[in-house]
Order: sequence, then structure tokens, then C-alpha cells
Amino acid sequence: MNTRLFILLSIFLTSFGTAFAESDIWSSLLSEYAHDTNVQQVIFVKCTEGSKAEAEFYVKDANQQWVLERADSAQIGKMGLGKTREGDKKTPEGNFDIRQTYGIKANPGTVIPYLDVTENLFACDNEEYYNQFVDCDTVDHKCTGEHMIKYVPSYNYGIAIDYNHDNVFGLGSAIFFHCFGNRPYTAGCVAVAEDFMELILKKSDTHLKICIHQK
Repeated sequence: MNTRLFILLSIFLTSFGTAFAESDIWSSLLSEYAHDTNVQQVIFVKCTEGSKAEAEFYVKDANQQWVLERADSAQIGKMGLGKTREGDKKTPEGNFDIRQTYGIKANPGTVIPYLDVTENLFACDNEEYYNQFVDCDTVDHKCTGEHMIKYVPSYNYGIAIDYNHDNVFGLGSAIFFHCFGNRPYTAGCVAVAEDFMELILKKSDTHLKICIHQK
């Protein structure tokens, strides 16, 4: 085999292998959740470059077959993928459950428990209530975390991703799936268009899975 042909064949095989590996992540997840009757919806966040990503929302039909409801652009953390600590501006990688939904705007019709964002609601980053919502109307706590109502339009609608399930202090807090804000990146969350968020909320239940990986 001459050198030129060998190089071309090597490039082809490398590209084919990479494409297959990429495809296999997502097809494997669809296959895995296809056999879980509790899981009727999944969101794939396919991270591409920097803070850029693509989001795909799948819902099972009456025959328990996956149907792609919508695919659109998304944003992740300013520093990309691979969260390990508070403030690293990275989005966590993995397959996540959800905790609940919330919004500055009224519930658009989701069956998932929905938290109305009021003037005194915070996403806490203090050790006592780390990685939890705190309503300072009902809890005696001077929170220095995110004052939720100030995050318009990002928090018009959102889903709390179950990252750092045990609320370990310093591991990272307030990881949400929310609406686009005023910047082309997030502080570690995932963001999509507001009408996409509405669609997800209306068509999802408490067993929604959010899968975040490199494309």
C-alpha cells in the first residue's frame, strides 16, 4: 500500500471511529431508557465547543417509541464541561434526575412540583442550606446566594438538576436547566430558548432525565 493511500485510509477510519463513538453514547442512552417504563422524557445536552451546545428533547409516544420533540441550540458554562467545585463556571457531565421546577413566571402547565420565585427566594451557597432553595420569609437565614427574582429572563422558567444530590458544601450548587439570559454562556447551568423551556415543562414529569456529555 502506498503512503498516500495509507494516510487517507487512516483518516477515514479515525473519523468513522469517532463518529461511531459519538453516536453510540446517545443511542445507548435512548436504548437504556427505552426499557425503563418510568422514564418517558429525556433531554440530551450535546456539548460542542466552549460554552456552545445542542439540546434534544425526546418523548415516548403511545407505543413507547422515542420521538424527537425539538432540537435547538443551547449554552453551558463559560469554562465548558466538567464541573468539580463551586465557582469553576463549568457544567457537570453525566446523567441526572431532576429535583423540581421553578419560575419567575407562573406555572405554564407542568405536573412537576413548581416553585414560584418570590422576592425572598434564594438559591443558597452558604454551608447551612447549601445547594437548596431558601425562602427567607419562612427561614431565619441571611442568604448570600443567588437572589432568584433578579435573574430575568434566565429564571423565567427553570428546572433544578439533581447535581450534588447530597448537597456537599463546595462541590457546586444551583445547577439549573433554564432560559437563555443576556450572555452567550452560563455560570455552570444549561440554557435554552424560553419557548423550548415551556415545551419541556408542559410535556415532562418527575422522571425526566437530563443527560449532559461531550458531543
